[in-house]
Amino acid sequence: MTSGARPRILVVDDELLNVELMRAYLNNDYEVITAYNGKDALDKVKNEMPDLILLDVMMPDMDGYEVCRIIRHEYRIDFIPIIMITALTSKEDHQKGIEAGADEFLKKPVGKFELDKKISSLLRIKQQHDALLMDRNKAYDYLDYVGVLIAVLDQNYNLVHINKKGSDFLGYKKEKTLGKNWISSFVPENYSSQVRRTYDELLKGSIRMCEYHEYPLIISSGEERSFLWYDSLLKDDKGNFSGILISGEDVTERKKAEVQLHEYARQLERSNELKDLFTDIMRHDLLNPAGLIKSFSELLIEAEMDERKRSIIENISRSTSKLIDLIEGAAHLAKLESIEEIGFVRMDVASLLADSVDNFSIDMQSKGVNIDLLFEGAYPAVVNPMIERVFSNLVSNAVKYTADESLIKVRIDDAGDKWKISVADQGEGIPDKDKLAVFERFKRLHKDSVRGTGIGLAIVKRIIDLHNEQVGVLDNPEGQGSVFWLTLKKAE
Repeated sequence: MTSGARPRILVVDDELLNVELMRAYLNNDYEVITAYNGKDALDKVKNEMPDLILLDVMMPDMDGYEVCRIIRHEYRIDFIPIIMITALTSKEDHQKGIEAGADEFLKKPVGKFELDKKISSLLRIKQQHDALLMDRNKAYDYLDYVGVLIAVLDQNYNLVHINKKGSDFLGYKKEKTLGKNWISSFVPENYSSQVRRTYDELLKGSIRMCEYHEYPLIISSGEERSFLWYDSLLKDDKGNFSGILISGEDVTERKKAEVQLHEYARQLERSNELKDLFTDIMRHDLLNPAGLIKSFSELLIEAEMDERKRSIIENISRSTSKLIDLIEGAAHLAKLESIEEIGFVRMDVASLLADSVDNFSIDMQSKGVNIDLLFEGAYPAVVNPMIERVFSNLVSNAVKYTADESLIKVRIDDAGDKWKISVADQGEGIPDKDKLAVFERFKRLHKDSVRGTGIGLAIVKRIIDLHNEQVGVLDNPEGQGSVFWLTLKKAE
């Protein structure tokens, strides 16, 4: 249904008088299309694409049930609302209609008031469905641009390689861009000093690789386009830094559409059903291609003998892993936010904590980090099994943010009718003004040194909220660092 156009309703009935009655009811508000048998109806559906169908059941050659079944199995027309109009009133007849795919039933003779009410309700649902599909298709189009600009800069920031999509973005043929200085040729003058300073410090090792940062490019038309960048250092055969691999995502249109997307997100929050559908799209339709990229890049790493090419592919693989983690985390958080109540069972939180620590043993070894488990025996609590995700996220954060060669302490304390669980690290700590913000989605304070999605602690907060318990963060009383704590109800 196009904006401003009247909804198109297909009336299917083999009786001319019935068709004319429906036309008289509907002509003022809708564009009416007519068909007098099943075959004619299917042709009209495919060619006219109506917004709703009023379908008689008892027709010669092909009855309404068969027409409905065929419509529901056609790819492009499976969501057109269908109202069956019938003199049949038995439960068996209605069940047959439901199995065929009908949305509503009206008994002959049909009253105008009841007909208007049914049509209005179903058209509103179809309008929401069409809007959701349109936004999903926009998301598919947007994915074509994620990370597609890939370029290699040498130590002087001259462009030594750019992929075809990257040159298409810039609007120049590839051979016209190679050898040019990236900053002076493509970065706007008011951003050039900032970008050069960032890359200088990156090559010198003064700062670690930024998670993401943003600066625009000037393309061949003179237009300034906004890009979100992820940078990786390249090394030569001797292990010295030889250049920078940059991958950029054009976010210009996304930024222009932010207001519309925020409004769309607000509407989604009104409907748990739509939120669940969006989450399923994100987990399946986005995760599948990301997983394929990850798998193929791993195969290429094994087969590639050129160290420089291998390094580029490894960076692509790491970036894809990051994208997969982000999709999974965002999907999990969306699911959690749609849940209002959870079930509880008796579980030993000491055993769960110990298992979570074991899962990060390799990460701890790589940083020289030790963990003290300051509890013994069993600590039964009334929890939902998703509490394991809480422990895993807290231990993961502690390992990420604590200093190398330091100590993490995990303890369980008796707090009356509750257990108080705490994880203390020796990292940089969190300023008082930011202690609440760390539990908000996409808030991450240590952007310069640690990679993360900003979702983990939001998941922790949501799960603890569903337990009707408390979670927070304090300064480490034993020195530098933070103590994340939470409470859980004891099991009797």
